[in-house]
Amino acid sequence: MPQKAIVSVSCTSVSISILQKAKLFAKNNGLTFFTKPDTQTPYSLHYTDELVELIINGTSRKTIRPKPLSVDFEKGDIGYRHHQNLTIRQPLAKAVGISSGKRPLIFDATAGLGGDSFVFASLGCKVLLCERSPIIAALLDDGLLRALQNPESIGQAAKRMQLYTGDAKNILATFQEKPHTIYFDPMYPHSKKTALNRIEMRVIRDLVGEDDDSDETLRLALQHAGKRVVVKRPKGAEHVANLKPTHTTAMKNSRFDVYLTPYL
Repeated sequence: MPQKAIVSVSCTSVSISILQKAKLFAKNNGLTFFTKPDTQTPYSLHYTDELVELIINGTSRKTIRPKPLSVDFEKGDIGYRHHQNLTIRQPLAKAVGISSGKRPLIFDATAGLGGDSFVFASLGCKVLLCERSPIIAALLDDGLLRALQNPESIGQAAKRMQLYTGDAKNILATFQEKPHTIYFDPMYPHSKKTALNRIEMRVIRDLVGEDDDSDETLRLALQHAGKRVVVKRPKGAEHVANLKPTHTTAMKNSRFDVYLTPYL
């Protein structure tokens, strides 16, 4: 796995339980543990009394050292989406089948930092999140735990989110109930003109690698989805696996390819 060579684990918490959790995570994932962040590895998964964050020491690109990466469902981009764009009329909601009186069970096969899944949950859906990188999953799990402490709508949304760590293809095969919708956001191709230039997206690419199995994942998703599979794609990009969708929801710089499984 890519993260074994570029990620270390550290903990400066005074809590014994948090320290043990950090050490166990390092052991289970074959990572080196330090009592303070190591500056020699590009990334350090750092446990503190407040949160879990990914310290970015540097990548192959010559950039100014960015702020640590963490998941916060109350603030930042995710919090803004929650407070400013919480409507079933948005393209993302329409694509996955959310409508008046209808809240489908959604499996997010590429959860990442959880932004899209949190939109689904905030709109009332139960969401099963899958993240293949244990590093990203650790950040997401920490964000969910902190969100659950919020007594208002953020905490209620977090209660509808269940996280799985591993390959979506393997996890889908274990479900007895088919999710109504499988949402799939494969890594965009390299481009200087896309959102991948954002620090957090470059980090995800470094940790997860390329989505070389996108074609296989889509074909399996079509077998396991109850009603639909939704694939997010850049504007003008080819269809995954060269499979033409049932219909497409277009936006300015991207689109949602919607596959309605009863009609395929």
